[in-house]
Amino acid sequence: MKHSMLFIAGLVAAALTCTAADSTTVTVDPVVNVGAETYAIGFRELVNGMELWCTMATTRSDVGKRSLAVSTSSGAGFAAPVVMQDDVLNAPNATYNGVPHFNPCDPNEMVFVSDRATSSTGRRSNDIYLARQQNGVWSVSRLPINSSAWDDTPTFGPRGEYLYFASDRHAPGSGHADIFISRRQGDTWSEPVAVRGLDVSGRHETSPFVHHNTLYYSSNADGDQDIWSAEIDPATGALASEPRRLSIPGVNSVGSDEYHPVFSPGGTWFYVSSNRGQDKERHFHIYRYQLPAVERTLAIRVTARTVIRDREKRRFFGDLDSISSVRTSVVITDVERGDEQTLQASADGVVELRTSSSDDPAAHPDRATHTYIVRATPHAPGFVSSVDTLIVNTASSCASHVEHVLYLDDTTTRKRACEFTFRTFNVPFFVTAYWCPTTRKYRQYTACASLFTDDVECTQLEQPAHCETDEAYAYAFTPAVLTRTARGAENCVSYREFNDSGMVWADQVDHNIEHMRDEVRSALSDACVQTAVANGLPIELRYVGTTDDRAIHPKCQYTGKEYSALKALAPQIEIDTAIVPYITTGRHFNRGGYGGKAGGNQLLSDLRALNFAILFDNLCSSTIDEYARLRRMGLLRVHSSGQAIDRRDLPYTYKRAAGVEIRVPGFEERFAGRPIRGGRTIVLCPNERCK
Repeated sequence: MKHSMLFIAGLVAAALTCTAADSTTVTVDPVVNVGAETYAIGFRELVNGMELWCTMATTRSDVGKRSLAVSTSSGAGFAAPVVMQDDVLNAPNATYNGVPHFNPCDPNEMVFVSDRATSSTGRRSNDIYLARQQNGVWSVSRLPINSSAWDDTPTFGPRGEYLYFASDRHAPGSGHADIFISRRQGDTWSEPVAVRGLDVSGRHETSPFVHHNTLYYSSNADGDQDIWSAEIDPATGALASEPRRLSIPGVNSVGSDEYHPVFSPGGTWFYVSSNRGQDKERHFHIYRYQLPAVERTLAIRVTARTVIRDREKRRFFGDLDSISSVRTSVVITDVERGDEQTLQASADGVVELRTSSSDDPAAHPDRATHTYIVRATPHAPGFVSSVDTLIVNTASSCASHVEHVLYLDDTTTRKRACEFTFRTFNVPFFVTAYWCPTTRKYRQYTACASLFTDDVECTQLEQPAHCETDEAYAYAFTPAVLTRTARGAENCVSYREFNDSGMVWADQVDHNIEHMRDEVRSALSDACVQTAVANGLPIELRYVGTTDDRAIHPKCQYTGKEYSALKALAPQIEIDTAIVPYITTGRHFNRGGYGGKAGGNQLLSDLRALNFAILFDNLCSSTIDEYARLRRMGLLRVHSSGQAIDRRDLPYTYKRAAGVEIRVPGFEERFAGRPIRGGRTIVLCPNERCK
């Protein structure tokens, strides 16, 4: 009977670079190897801890007897493995129970190997079993993928939708196995087929394990039983690259056999089962190799939410909702480790928690999922901090830098209606009379051609087809030269204004766009909005653009996209019908009595509101999960609305503005204050493999 091994991966292939083998870099795991023989480990990550399962012979007298054993941890390190006292898993009539592997998306589902006698076959042979735990009780069933030959070393593929395993069914009893794959089909499994490239006659290939779209396995292709790897197509499980011998230093030791490669869930440790010179019986033990540490950053931004009651602003705008960054302290509790630390926020209200992967699995198991509880210290009387539980999956591609907004809510405010009004002032969202928002960072979300093209190459000149050489002449082209010249003032657009101040304005605009996005995120998480959504009530968003009271010259023409093109880009945005006839390329603005009256330029306000709405709706849909969810549910009604300001006494800085208004029409429930109740649980970086 061939030994079988397992391998848990958690780091990227960058850690698997080609280096000369050095047996001194791989060490015996001091915790796991407590029996006469230990191999084939598997990790089970639970909400309140981790388990390490393995295959173990407890004493040297256990010739051929192997049992499933488990080591538990609640965050303070693994204990020594103990044989499972469960006859369902360690069947008394079996000599071999082992090689556990858990579904990566369901810790209550496991596959393992047993040679227990079955009523259907009446024989003993290594077969693959599926175990499920419900209410603390395990149940076991023999899978239909088994044959009359040796079937062993099962492992789930991504999301648990298929199984890899080894079998010698092509040459029973030869000691040469191939790797097979079977796909889940409801409550059963498809007929197994050999993985092409891993079914070479005369080879023994076993112990498959999948990590980051790479299949790792054990093969005797080079003589010894060594660890190899190949990329796979995650949709089909087929090989997508040529297999290569794994080159982690010291893993493939000359003269020994290696099976069951495994990475710890957090990706810090690589494990392998090896029989390298520990004793004359060449028993197998677990060896480990530490991969380069991965540093991750959890950025927490502290934001205060209140209502501005500014006398001057209320004259025109009424009460304005506001958020602001707060420089205060943040208390962060690491749930797994039980550690608590207090960090001081920067001037922008940001604290950064930097974490590295576990450098000592005996002290802190290397989890893929980390949980933190965060709260801020109120900076002023009447403010209350939300208490948020953050769950981050380090195996996800977004996990290297994660950001979360922690709110301090002003409990002294009272709102009878569910509505929010945000404004940003003194921001040149548009160069004079131009129709595109002055944004550089978020220009991909706009519906018009950005003025910021300094980083766009415009050097390719296409030469015309040339004549063939004839007896009388030879032909050659002199390449054309492309010259880039800044415009002065054309079509009522002050390009000089842009050339002089465009970059500075863009920085201001981008900063304010981000601030307003945070305001929208804040409003959508408010209790009144969440209650309205739960009741299926629609949320109305009005994107507002304002202008001062200057008129547009009669000769100015609209140079932006046609109305039909704008509507196709943003079909969900309701546009004021009065502006529609003017959204026509080449249309003069002040011919029709709509756009040129001094004392308030309604046409330009509507155009600015529309372009701002398209930009901001696209941005929020891409960066605010709740916004995108409400749009998919059809609960967001989006409008653009111009606001021409005819107020001689209003400061000019207030006239050049943009804003967002959010309300639930007719929602009269009273909300006392604005604190978010403690106990929110937020998954910042979900496990992408299990979506």
